[in-house]
Amino acid sequence: MRNRNFTLAVASSLLVIGGCSESGDPGTGTGTSLGTPLASPTAPTAPVTPPTTGPADTTSWTANATVDSVAAGATSPCGWGTSRGDVRIGVTWRVIQTAGAITLDEDMHNWPTDDIPYSGQLDGAQFAASYSQGSDYANYVCQFRESALSGSFTSDSTFVAVETLVWGVPGKETTVVRHWKGSRM
Repeated sequence: MRNRNFTLAVASSLLVIGGCSESGDPGTGTGTSLGTPLASPTAPTAPVTPPTTGPADTTSWTANATVDSVAAGATSPCGWGTSRGDVRIGVTWRVIQTAGAITLDEDMHNWPTDDIPYSGQLDGAQFAASYSQGSDYANYVCQFRESALSGSFTSDSTFVAVETLVWGVPGKETTVVRHWKGSRM
């Protein structure tokens, strides 16, 4: 949904294109033997270890969603939960509360590409948060523009929220409203 989809696609394409030593190499040319790895003078001597703790490792809530309404415009929505009555169960969330502020990252299973990182205000148990794709949203196939999430936490470690998602340019947008019910894991 965000710019990182494009960035990941470009990076992956460059790796594939750069992987052949000769144009049109079917894998049998010099340096492409399947039995011997290629040596590189700039290759690191020690393995690179990916970080073990990141947002995907700190999921703290799970929630279920139901699509309440769809106001169809000229731009088609993309992703899951875009038709009235759609249900999705077990979506993982990362929720961080600080004095007067909140971040809620929806769909951590898809982090860091298609999650929705909300940020906003927390007033007692009530919260209101939003996410904006940025001014260049219309340059992308999905044209996901923005979303808003508002709701409240209960004393039994659950939350309820209403989410409004918008695709497309003003006047031609499609709006989807989802209802969420979540609980602490």
